[in-house]
Amino acid sequence: MDLCNLKVGEPDALVNELAPRLRAAKTVEEACMLLCGELYERCRKGGDGERSLILSRIFLSLPFPALEPGVAAFAKEKKAGLDSTTGDMFLTLLGTRGDDPDWCDRKRSKGHQAIPLTRETVKKVPMMSRCFQQIGFNLDIVLKAEEDIHLDGVSSAFGVFHVEDAQGSPFVPAQDNFVKPRGVHSVLGCGTMLPNGAVSIWIGFLRHVVAQGAALPLVPMMPAFWHLIQPIYRRRALFVV
Repeated sequence: MDLCNLKVGEPDALVNELAPRLRAAKTVEEACMLLCGELYERCRKGGDGERSLILSRIFLSLPFPALEPGVAAFAKEKKAGLDSTTGDMFLTLLGTRGDDPDWCDRKRSKGHQAIPLTRETVKKVPMMSRCFQQIGFNLDIVLKAEEDIHLDGVSSAFGVFHVEDAQGSPFVPAQDNFVKPRGVHSVLGCGTMLPNGAVSIWIGFLRHVVAQGAALPLVPMMPAFWHLIQPIYRRRALFVV
């Protein structure tokens, strides 16, 4: 797929092609790693030229009690005063693939294994704020996710997060140690809200410029993905142990 000239139907066609492998996944993490990896390998300039994605990631919002022990320890470090008995929400890294070996294992992430998801962080972190705004997530629903758990149903389609020029953008952090040295030129994201109010986001950092509107065909990708792996999610088989 050429993310600079993405055709309508291509992202969901990719998900459909991966359907047998996604359904065979034992955990949500395994499925997220599969999609991240396939996007990383297949998204190329001109369709078969230089790889476009520098980093491909999938996040899922989860309450603290749902985190596996390693991620829970990471979350405690990131949020002072965390009470493990509460339903504090975290945007949790479940899939990652990139140019650096450390970007191919969620456990090696130094800053994004679990991002505290509160009104304060969404307001103070420009990229998260912009992402939620452009994709169209209702933060009130996200923060109350799982209070009345409904895991059945169909995930919803939303908009696209898009930063055409990442160089110097206030919406893309780590300018000096990631964006500039790695040559990130555009950032794309798309997501879905699950029936229980949880959200999942795919974010890609590209070495090529993607024009405004060119990424709109990405919209159905995450709903299609989560429609296939809902049985795994309903079993609460989240992490590879």
